[in-house]
Amino acid sequence: MIENLHGTQMQPSSIGNLQEGFFYIYQDNYCIVNIDNLPANRKYLYSDSATSCIILAIIGRDAYGNQLAALTHISRPMRFNYFFNHICPIFVGPVRLWAQGGNPPACEASIRNINTLIRWLDDHSVERFESVEYREKPSWFVEQVALSLGQGNPQHDNRSCLGIDLVRKKVTNTDFDLTLEQRDPTKGVQTLFVGFGMSIWPKIWLWNSDIPYPKELIDKLVSKAKEDNWEKILKMNDEEILRRYSGTPKYEPPWFVPTLRQSAEYIENYSV
Repeated sequence: MIENLHGTQMQPSSIGNLQEGFFYIYQDNYCIVNIDNLPANRKYLYSDSATSCIILAIIGRDAYGNQLAALTHISRPMRFNYFFNHICPIFVGPVRLWAQGGNPPACEASIRNINTLIRWLDDHSVERFESVEYREKPSWFVEQVALSLGQGNPQHDNRSCLGIDLVRKKVTNTDFDLTLEQRDPTKGVQTLFVGFGMSIWPKIWLWNSDIPYPKELIDKLVSKAKEDNWEKILKMNDEEILRRYSGTPKYEPPWFVPTLRQSAEYIENYSV
């Protein structure tokens, strides 16, 4: 079943009006929650700022019958593949999936990410799941899917965000107006992980948002960023930062540049 996430216009929430248990998922992070036993601090999963990235929401069950929800914000095919191969196998049987992003549609990275997702959905169709000829039968299949991909400017019509209300068991593209600190309480480590997580050794494809970044990993990210002279961002103007570090410079949200500057300041002030 294909649904349109934009059938109803969602109004943005104001800063400070976040409900109890609101939990933000940063780019190239993921979070999985047991809906049947919700922790107090995990009642609403949310991510935004997706341009060529795609945000995925999945609701299904594990082998023990527990109802699970997963939300992830993925930037590139290698990270999609890690999510598909290492995270999704915890689901068993039918799942419902929502995806939003891959904008603007003419962007090469958007097309690449959309094609990666579509191939994965085909590999996990109910027909493939039920086929006796499929030797490596997956443990789960997509029962329902709602896609909003390549629709245009991500800054219009709430095209860059997706969230799961875990209490109501509802997925929407309601937009929340967040501060930099609400998006990244690490004050820059998240951005460093996105940029350098696959450049350190061992490579780290995705990060579980429930786990704080350990100091050993932060040391590696800072060192790698310094090798790349990441601090030079502090000497650039907004246009230079967008041109140098964004694949979709015309479509980035207003907080893109401040976020990168924050990560550069983090490095400048960090002591290994």
